[in-house]
Amino acid sequence: MENNMTWPTKKLDFNAKDKLINLSGVCFWYWNTFYSFLESCGIPSTVYRQFGKDGGKYQLMRSILELLERQQRYDIIKNITTQFYNLTPTEDGIDKEKANRLLDDFRRTLGTSLLNEEVDKKEIERKVEEQKKISEERVLGKQKLQYIKDAFLKLKALDDKQKRGFEIESLFFDLLELEEFEIHRPYRVIGEQLDGHFKYEKFDYIVEIKWTDKVSSQSDLSIFDGKIRGKGQSTRGFFLSINGFDKNAISKFSGDEPRIILMDGRDFYLILEEMTTFYDLMKLKTDFLARKGNIYVNYGESI
Repeated sequence: MENNMTWPTKKLDFNAKDKLINLSGVCFWYWNTFYSFLESCGIPSTVYRQFGKDGGKYQLMRSILELLERQQRYDIIKNITTQFYNLTPTEDGIDKEKANRLLDDFRRTLGTSLLNEEVDKKEIERKVEEQKKISEERVLGKQKLQYIKDAFLKLKALDDKQKRGFEIESLFFDLLELEEFEIHRPYRVIGEQLDGHFKYEKFDYIVEIKWTDKVSSQSDLSIFDGKIRGKGQSTRGFFLSINGFDKNAISKFSGDEPRIILMDGRDFYLILEEMTTFYDLMKLKTDFLARKGNIYVNYGESI
């Protein structure tokens, strides 16, 4: 007989209870096996043993269900329903044909509602865990960004210029790593020292970083441009100069087929202040490079 029975979140209707009671009497022969089944559903031995064996397995299940309903333990009732849904009767002494027939009828009655509910439950749990992970990563990301910012501010007061230059390289790549860019930290090739590189879209960007007391000059850009010109067409240059660039140098290397993007300390600090991200800054600068041939645009002036 078909009905619209759903998995128990409230008191069982008569038909649902009757099916579970009948299955208890038909699917089990030995009491120890039935007791093990009940325990797998979350029913302690102190609960089922209080009812004894006098009424048989049918009456024991009826008594257990009535007790669980009074206690509003619908979670355990659901466990019983789930265990019967997945049961394969193999015990000697039972009428396996009848047991399988009743189980098939039981499963048809329930349809896929159990499976759907379990899937929904797991999906909810997955989303909760996913959101928890995202929240934890966001907090960790903020902590890392704050560390980079604090370290950058300390470098501004550092008298050792060589150490300052080395440390800003490390902080720059820490920032890119935080934003999950594919990076390669500073390394040496034959005849030259490179300040590392990173990938953005279809290009490899060779990095040059300077923190001097003066702006970076036309000569600085010329030397760096020479490094880039010796590489393939998919290679560009990214020059970070904390104290900025000479305007004439910017003008000279902008124009036809430029292959360098410039960033100064003001841009860098805006990222640390969470006014923008390195990714968004790259998007802005590469757009200006492609559309106007400009190798430098300041984020603060463009918004």
